[in-house]
Amino acid sequence: VNFVSPMFIALLAASAFYLPAVSTSTRATGVQMGLFDSLGKAFANDETLGARKNSGLSKEKTKRVITWKSPKGGVKTSLVVPGQRLKDVARATGIPVKYDCQEGTCKTCEAKLGGSRVKICVARAPDKDCVIQYNLR
Repeated sequence: VNFVSPMFIALLAASAFYLPAVSTSTRATGVQMGLFDSLGKAFANDETLGARKNSGLSKEKTKRVITWKSPKGGVKTSLVVPGQRLKDVARATGIPVKYDCQEGTCKTCEAKLGGSRVKICVARAPDKDCVIQYNLR
């Protein structure tokens, strides 16, 4: 016990030399991160480049509107890209379509698209605006 006390006191005294002096007279106005301050400016928008364009595909697909009609008369709309799976569009829009097989063989998810019947679990969005009446069974 006698050996620990002088050792502790010596460490405490030595650590006093390493403490930075605290100044109360100056106050920082903003956060400065040194090197990262310059990097933050590198990612700012450059107004001299003009209007922002699509950075991905050179031609953007035309979006179409699907209007969903329920048996009870409720109506919801979805904005889709032609070729998108109707099953995914219905789920994203919150349409409660009933499914059983997920392959198009059971006809549980059958719906009326335009004048013909389609199976939502395997059908894809057409390249035109359309109305789908779902849950016909």
